[in-house]
Amino acid sequence: MNDIDTLQIIRKHIRKEIDSVKEHLCYGIDNQEQLLYARGKLNALEALLQDLTDLQNREEVYDDFNQAKTLSKK
Repeated sequence: MNDIDTLQIIRKHIRKEIDSVKEHLCYGIDNQEQLLYARGKLNALEALLQDLTDLQNREEVYDDFNQAKTLSKK
């Protein structure tokens, strides 16, 4: 997976987009269609952020397992 700096940049961009959508939800909704679209976009962005966190955690566990396996062979 990408290095930690790249992940932080991606997360920061997603969080900025989430904040933008939340602001639009509070102040810029004119009809039901816009509300549903904004809510869907917000849910998708939050799911993406959670997926990135889950992937990073899974990779760290996998790396820890491989390091332990390598150390036990020595």
